[in-house]
Amino acid sequence: MTLLKKWLFRLVLLAIFTVALLLASDNSTEVPLTFLDYQTPVWPISWWMLAAFVIGVLFGTLLNTWSNTKLLLSARNAKRQAIKSAQELNDEASLLTSDPN
Repeated sequence: MTLLKKWLFRLVLLAIFTVALLLASDNSTEVPLTFLDYQTPVWPISWWMLAAFVIGVLFGTLLNTWSNTKLLLSARNAKRQAIKSAQELNDEASLLTSDPN
């Protein structure tokens, strides 16, 4: 079953690669992008699409890393606080059980 999944995954990747290659060859018209008065170098549309995809992946990875780090630090602080609270409870319980009054 694992072998079938592996080959099916490879087949899907090959199909996606083929479609991307066809789209890239169809989008070979060279265009410049204009931002206000600045005009970028002339590149094929497929290059612009690829650049936008790569920038999106990098930006998404950066945001994901930042978010995960923030959550990890928050969880670490909560765990420390829980350990500290449990230790205080144990200290209070030991005081109560050792006090004869």
